[in-house]
Amino acid sequence: MSGQTNTLIPKQNPVVVAFYTTGDTRAASGSTGATVSDAFRMRAQTLATSGYVYGVATVSDATAKIRAISATQPISGVYFVGHGNADVFFFDGVPDGTDNFQSVNSDGVLVDPGAVHSPMSPSSPDGTASKTLMNELAKHIIPLTSLFAIAMLCCNSGTNLVAAVALALSGHGITNGTVGGYNNDYRTNFEGTAPKNAPPGWTPGWHDIVQTDDAKKTQLKKGTTNAPPSFDTSSNITP
Repeated sequence: MSGQTNTLIPKQNPVVVAFYTTGDTRAASGSTGATVSDAFRMRAQTLATSGYVYGVATVSDATAKIRAISATQPISGVYFVGHGNADVFFFDGVPDGTDNFQSVNSDGVLVDPGAVHSPMSPSSPDGTASKTLMNELAKHIIPLTSLFAIAMLCCNSGTNLVAAVALALSGHGITNGTVGGYNNDYRTNFEGTAPKNAPPGWTPGWHDIVQTDDAKKTQLKKGTTNAPPSFDTSSNITP
């Protein structure tokens, strides 16, 4: 399933949660004094319900945040805003050169919740902690009858991670859910003044960009004001 356009999750009585990548101390493009992680946080605050935006160091910390939400409080959506690749979302880490990012511990990333670590391969992922996070989320999702969505606003998540997260949330009785992401580079992008050739109706705000994953960084799509671009890939969560 591709080309889905409902990337902006409604903020209604069920709350919208957002996690963002911490630890990127590089200067954000076009800002004065803000770091890249500051920009991720500010972007997350435009998407989630006030008080439900979290910058954490590990997936275990993320699980603790979900557990701290009242058991009677349903969640209608979760955004993961920041750094990622085909196999992980980074909760925390350190800059690696000009563009890259790396984790500092194995629990600092969301991985395929179904991954089983092999002692024969020390670098192979262990999905146990990520599976626990999905199970905690499912406890808040089950009471919903409207659409539940997870949006992975990070690079390359559509290649593997989107389907893995959807599979992990399947089997919990969620009847109307989806996980969406992108196959190329994702860049949070704030525009305070209209760019050249701005379309009619353009207004200041976040206009995130999906661009090619190469040196040229050719723009492929751009979101409307505050709404992320349409997903490259989405996977349904099955009951």
